[in-house]
Amino acid sequence: MGEAVNPLEPDAEQAAADRLLGVVRSLVTTHVSWKPLLIGAVITGDDRMRLYFRSPERDRTYGVDVLISATGPGLLGALASPAYLANEHLHQPSDDPHCDVLVDLTDY
Repeated sequence: MGEAVNPLEPDAEQAAADRLLGVVRSLVTTHVSWKPLLIGAVITGDDRMRLYFRSPERDRTYGVDVLISATGPGLLGALASPAYLANEHLHQPSDDPHCDVLVDLTDY
């Protein structure tokens, strides 16, 4: 199965959910056929979330782990780039049933 999710304190959970919604708003735009498509997101820990993207050029779904506190313009711009997610040096095998490949960007 996937990674265990630790429950958050109510205030921390609300802050994480607010930040997650901000990230989703930043990534949801008019669909362009060559750009990765955001298809989902989940909070996975105190300062972590996994964003799910569908590749327009490859038949795969990426699960991208990021730190909620570090989701600034540089990271969001990288995620919108098809070449960045296609970089196979970043890929890890996935045990998540919702994605084919994991990309850990928690050090970004």
